[in-house]
Amino acid sequence: MTYPSVRQQPLSRAARKTETRDAIIDAAAWLFARRGIEATSLDAIAARVGLTKGAVYGSFASKRELIEAVAKAHSAPASIRPLLRADLPLNERLRLFGREVGTLLRGVTRQAILLDFEYQVYAKRNKAWGDAMRLSQRREVAGLVVEFEAVNKERGETPPLPATEFFDALLTVSRGITHQLALDPDAISAETVATLFAQLGLVCP
Repeated sequence: MTYPSVRQQPLSRAARKTETRDAIIDAAAWLFARRGIEATSLDAIAARVGLTKGAVYGSFASKRELIEAVAKAHSAPASIRPLLRADLPLNERLRLFGREVGTLLRGVTRQAILLDFEYQVYAKRNKAWGDAMRLSQRREVAGLVVEFEAVNKERGETPPLPATEFFDALLTVSRGITHQLALDPDAISAETVATLFAQLGLVCP
C-alpha cells in the first residue's frame, strides 16, 4: 500500500529569521573559540554560514551585539536552584550545588571551555564590554541573593559570609574548578567537588 507524500510546509518568515540567527551564532561561537573574538571578522562568520556580511547585519546590528548573543547562547552555568531549596539545610544545599558543578563540568565541550577562556580575555581587553557584563551578572546575582536570604531566614541559618559575598565566593570557586578541570580532567572528582562545597555550609555560626 502506498501513502501520499507529505509536503513539508515552508518555514514562515519569522522561523527563517530565527534559523538564520541561530546559524550565525553557532558559526561565530565556532570561530571565536578557534581564532579569538577580536581576530574573527563578520566576513569570516558570514562565509562560514554561506551568507553575505549584509545578511549578518540583518540579524545583528553590530559585532558587539553578536558577541553578547554568543555569550548568552553558549554559556552553561550550574543551576543555583539547589541553594534555594527550603527543605534542606545549607550544607546539603551546597552539596547538591557542588555535585551539579562537578557533573556539569565533566560534560562541557572543548569549545565551551575555549569560549569561556576567550570571553575572559576579551572582557579584560575591552573594559566597556567587560564592565557591562559584570553589571549584568551583578543584577542577576542580586535577585538570587534575595531568594537565598529568604530561605536562610526561614530555616534560621546564617552563611559564613554576607549573602552577596557568599555567592561571589561560590562563583569564584566554581570558575577555578572549571579552569583546573580544563587543564586536567582527572584533577578532582564530582563527589569531591560536592564535599568541598558542603563544607562551606558547616562553618555557619
